[in-house]
Amino acid sequence: MDNSFNNIFLYFLLAILPGFTWLLFFLKKDKLPEPKFKILQIFYFGIFSAFPAALLELWLMKGFDTTPIITSLSIIPHLLIKYILIIGLAEELFKYLVVRYFVLKNSCMDEPVDIPLYMIVSALGFATAENLLVFAGHSFNIITEPFILSLVRFLGATLLHALCSGVIGVFIALSFYWLKQRVLLLFTGFTLGIVIHGLFDFNLDSSIIGLTQNNYAIFYPILLLILSYALLAFSLIKIKKLKSVCIIQQKNK
Repeated sequence: MDNSFNNIFLYFLLAILPGFTWLLFFLKKDKLPEPKFKILQIFYFGIFSAFPAALLELWLMKGFDTTPIITSLSIIPHLLIKYILIIGLAEELFKYLVVRYFVLKNSCMDEPVDIPLYMIVSALGFATAENLLVFAGHSFNIITEPFILSLVRFLGATLLHALCSGVIGVFIALSFYWLKQRVLLLFTGFTLGIVIHGLFDFNLDSSIIGLTQNNYAIFYPILLLILSYALLAFSLIKIKKLKSVCIIQQKNK
C-alpha cells in the first residue's frame, strides 16, 4: 500500500514538474514581476480550461469523423484538418479565454510583455493538466519510464503549448499599439499559434504511426519547436522595447 502511494506521488510530481519548470523559466523574462497570486490563478485556470477544451474536441471530432467530405479524404489531409482546425483551434481558444476574461481587464497589465507572459502561464497550466492525464493513463514497466516520459513532455508538448500561446500573446499585445491593423494582427497571431500547434501534433503522430518512410521525420517536430522558440524569443525582445502603457486604459478609450 505504501509503495503504491509512493508511486502515485512520484508520478504526480513528474507530471507537474515540466509545467512548473517552464513557468519559472519564462517568469524570469519579466523585468517587472507579476503578482504571485495572479500567476498562480491563471496557471490553475489554465489547468481547468483543459477540460472544456477536451469536451469541445470530442464534440467536433464526432461530427468530423461522420462528415462524408472528410471521410473521403486521404490520411494526410485528414490528419492535418484534425490537428489544426480541431485540436489546435480548440486548445488555443480556451487557453486564450483564460487570459481574455481574467487578465486583459485587470489592473495587473502594466507592460506589453505581460500579455504573452500570461498567455504562456495559462498554456503551462493547460499542459500540466494534459501531463496529469497522460501519467494517469500510462502504465510503467520499468523504473526509468516515468522519468523519460516527464522529460519528453518537458521538451515536447509542454514547451509547445507555451510557445504557441506566447506567439499569440505577442500579436495580441501588438494589436493594442497598431489599432488600424488590429484585426490583421489578431488573425495572424491566432493563425500562427494554431498552425504551429497542429503541425507539431501532425508531424509527431505521423512519425509514431509510420505514416512517412522518411527516417528523419521524427526531427521535424524538434525543428518546429526550435523555430517557434526563436520566433517567440525574438518577438519578446522587440515587444519589450515598446512603450509601456496601461493597456486597459488604452482599450477603454
